[in-house]
Amino acid sequence: MTLSADNPYRLPPAQSDHPGNLRKQAYIEAEQVRRMAETPQRPANMAFFEQRLSRASTAPKSRPRIGYLCNLVPVEIMMAANADPVRLDNGNGAAAAAGEEILAGDICPLAKATLGVFLRENGLPRTCDAYVVPAACDAKRKLAEILSDFAPVFAMALPPDNDSARHASGMAAELKRLAAFTAGITGTAPDRRRLRDAIGLTVRRSDIVRRLQEARVRHPEALALRDLFLCIQSSLFSPEPLETWLEPASRLLTEVEAFTPERRRLRPRIILTGAPAVWPNFKVLNVLEECGADAVADTLCTGAQACIDPAVLSEDSLDACLRALAARSIFGAACPCFTSQVTRLNRVLDLVEQTGAAGVVQYSLRLCQSFDMENYRLERILKGRRIPFLNLRTDYSLEDTEQLRVRIEAFLETL
Repeated sequence: MTLSADNPYRLPPAQSDHPGNLRKQAYIEAEQVRRMAETPQRPANMAFFEQRLSRASTAPKSRPRIGYLCNLVPVEIMMAANADPVRLDNGNGAAAAAGEEILAGDICPLAKATLGVFLRENGLPRTCDAYVVPAACDAKRKLAEILSDFAPVFAMALPPDNDSARHASGMAAELKRLAAFTAGITGTAPDRRRLRDAIGLTVRRSDIVRRLQEARVRHPEALALRDLFLCIQSSLFSPEPLETWLEPASRLLTEVEAFTPERRRLRPRIILTGAPAVWPNFKVLNVLEECGADAVADTLCTGAQACIDPAVLSEDSLDACLRALAARSIFGAACPCFTSQVTRLNRVLDLVEQTGAAGVVQYSLRLCQSFDMENYRLERILKGRRIPFLNLRTDYSLEDTEQLRVRIEAFLETL
């Protein structure tokens, strides 16, 4: 479904450029950069990825730009339509405070922060010509309606579960509608050749991320988890073409794979699962690593999970490309928006076995009911297999940082 100016109840775009709030947003980002700079044995070119994120709102615009929310959106369709896709989910606590002026009440802080950057007249979302919002949760469904005040919105329908045998034809039709929507924005219809070329670029990114992840499993000190997240998110949350990310990321991969530890690593290895940790809200990542844990793998949709699985083409037709994108983005997703928890449980258990992790930490974002309700089964399955488990429930504020530190330190002592 497309939400646009046809809505008879469309409102003028809301705006909030309070100077104090803008300064606080900038301070939160700068403080996270400063904190990560203290990481020991940090690779040399991490500044490139920091700068790519910091200049996202001022990046030159040479062609149409389409913003999207959530990892379930296949960006290759937008790339094949001659548009620059940019993920607009936001993790800035000050932006959440700005968004609360519009979204008052007990609402997900990610939704509030995302809307908060829309309220800035010179913010990155206001440079987009359209938005794609999947129905991944109730907050995003209603957020799509609000964002239609700013530009046309494609509200992407999702199946109730990720059973490809039942829903493959429906998702193929939905992706065709998405292709038609993007063509209407850009004037260029995604065809077989352009879609195949776009998939080729994201496959190259997947290969880099997969190899970075494998290198971290061998030697976690070669690349901190928060630096891995920074590298990955700079390819998603920036409107600059993916091609400009691939070469610096390849150089980072070369450095990480060449890393040789001076001595044996004795820090406990854990798996991180749960809600999206979006730049600059790396609070949980900071505390985990500062407390002495090595998060050697994750299932977060803003970490390796965001692009570690490539689209696999079995044929060369346009329909085959769309089916491959649906298989990667929808039916392979471990998102709790689907009713079945099997995919996510299997992935967590596989990662524990493959990496030799001693425990699992779940990051639960306060007011995100999907992850909160999945915690019931996840905790019992892991404890039934004698895998230590810790659930961290928090929000975007920094006030509970020391409380999280105490809980994490106590958990690590049990490992």
